[in-house]
Amino acid sequence: MTEIVEIEGYVDDREKVVVLGDERAANKISFQLAQDFYNEITGKSERLKELSNESFILKLSDIEQLYHRLKQSTEQYNIVSFHESYIVSYVDDSSERYSSFERLQLHNGAKGAAVEEFIASFNILIVLPQTHRAQEYKITVKLASRVARIEGMRNQMGSMPFDIPLCHLEGANVAVFSIEYVDSTVATALMSVLKSWFNTVEKNSISSSIKTIRKYSHLAPRLTKYGLLFTTCYLGWDLSSVLLAENVDTRVAVLFVLGSFLSAYISINFGHFLGRKTEVALDSIYEQSYINFSGADDNFIKNSSCRIRSSKIKAALNMIVTIVVGVGCSLVASWLYT
Repeated sequence: MTEIVEIEGYVDDREKVVVLGDERAANKISFQLAQDFYNEITGKSERLKELSNESFILKLSDIEQLYHRLKQSTEQYNIVSFHESYIVSYVDDSSERYSSFERLQLHNGAKGAAVEEFIASFNILIVLPQTHRAQEYKITVKLASRVARIEGMRNQMGSMPFDIPLCHLEGANVAVFSIEYVDSTVATALMSVLKSWFNTVEKNSISSSIKTIRKYSHLAPRLTKYGLLFTTCYLGWDLSSVLLAENVDTRVAVLFVLGSFLSAYISINFGHFLGRKTEVALDSIYEQSYINFSGADDNFIKNSSCRIRSSKIKAALNMIVTIVVGVGCSLVASWLYT
């Protein structure tokens, strides 16, 4: 049974040799041949893997560039066969498989649903200069739409009594590149092609100011709650000089104390409510990373952008309401004082 040994790092083994038996030069073979013998005898291959959580905007033209880059990078080798396949998964839990980029380009968009995940696979048989048999290299490029997954989760959790900080999902990997190989030198060169290609794909980001504010969103309930409480306490102390003058009626004093406690209680709960709403709105602002192959993807992204824009407006409005309430209380107190 064929086994796969997965590794995360690699080194350049082009100049290495393997010694068979003693140290005589006649028993030394290249590392390339040693890897080939190891694979032929044991049936094991190794896997090189790279992960990324960088936000991207993937288009069909990028897939075409990937195909051409891989074709050009393997021209230096003796290629026995080069097979490609593409799997497109949609938000409605369906998927389609294409055997060539031409078919992908021709039939894509007929589904009428946004793309959630895209997988490109390339199976290449290569005969290296020092080997006499074809070695199989399996290249897999897996790209996931963060927008599709987050919006799907938002819809599923919409009826739940709690909220999920969607911005925390930005740390999840959205791009995975893996190569199952026999010769590490070839795998290193192919991985370099994949990484350089991904660097050319359009990237997306949100402003640094929003990232900074969002980082401290958990402080919003405390800020609004204690801010309104402080305003209420200050106004109570300011009014006490007028309402609790000398020879004040006991009934007035009791009412003032009860009113002060009630005002403090309301300010704490109302401030926490506004702060919690602000926190949820800020946590719903996330960095979009998506696949854009058709009009269905455009519409899906527009809906997502509207929700993010709505979250920004809600966060701003909640903070404005908090300020307005605080200022309004001050104005009322000033009117009563005069």
